Amino acid sequence: MAENDLTIDNAEVRLAIETGIKEALKQREKTAGDPRDNANSDHTTKGLVINMTLEVDELIVGHDTDKEPTASIPLLPVLALLVKRSGATKDSTLKLLKDIMMEALTMDKNATDRLLNGAGVLEALEDIKQQVIGTLPRTPVKKTVKVKGAKLTVTGVAQRAAG
Repeated sequence: MAENDLTIDNAEVRLAIETGIKEALKQREKTAGDPRDNANSDHTTKGLVINMTLEVDELIVGHDTDKEPTASIPLLPVLALLVKRSGATKDSTLKLLKDIMMEALTMDKNATDRLLNGAGVLEALEDIKQQVIGTLPRTPVKKTVKVKGAKLTVTGVAQRAAG
């Protein structure tokens, strides 16, 4: 990259700024904690001018990829279709659903895991997901961007005069 290409419009510079600041702040949070913990609630600060220097030792840009799409079973439409298709047994289906929901709410994680594993529900859901996912197009994934050696130094903070 030529020296005269180093402007804010250069893709690598913009990626270095975005990723470098995020990484430097993440490293700072490890030692200083989450800044939201000490921030004033219900407060707005306007007109901050923050001068800073960002140093990035290394910017690593991967390539575009794709991945298998994900699908979650839409619970409410599934329940609505069950009730709709239950026909003459609609009232008993609704009662059964209410009873099942109340029982499920009282189950702890261990009981839930035992039920799902023992009843073959997980396998059935996995089969359904694979049938649905198999018909969906792959999901594009943007390039990965990583930085090594990000250092952010604030050299000045001021507040613009209201006006």
